[in-house]
Amino acid sequence: MVNAIVGFWQEHKAGNAIELLKQRLSIKARVLRDGKWQEMPAGELVPGDIARLRLGDIIPADVKLIDGDYLLTDESALTGESLPVEKHLSDVGYASSIVKQGEMNALVVNTGARTFFGKTTTRL
Repeated sequence: MVNAIVGFWQEHKAGNAIELLKQRLSIKARVLRDGKWQEMPAGELVPGDIARLRLGDIIPADVKLIDGDYLLTDESALTGESLPVEKHLSDVGYASSIVKQGEMNALVVNTGARTFFGKTTTRL
């Protein structure tokens, strides 16, 4: 009986730890909604949202860059390119790329399975 209780308690704690880890690792996005900037899970983005991309951010969706000077993005997970790629106004930033330098606003154009990354994973 004691062994069953201890086992249940350990399983419960492990489940809570995994859930907390998932929350901390989930991609967040800064989005302009209702005239103010909000942070929300990337899964809640819809095409047409305006997102703010900054140093260290993981690009939450495929976006078109609409305001700012430039970004350097690490697209190595998508393209295999070892060097950061420079992006300017009207360029496309791909979901799951990492911003290495710069800061820009971007228009969300594709989310989820419709992103470049999403299409790549569904073909496998």
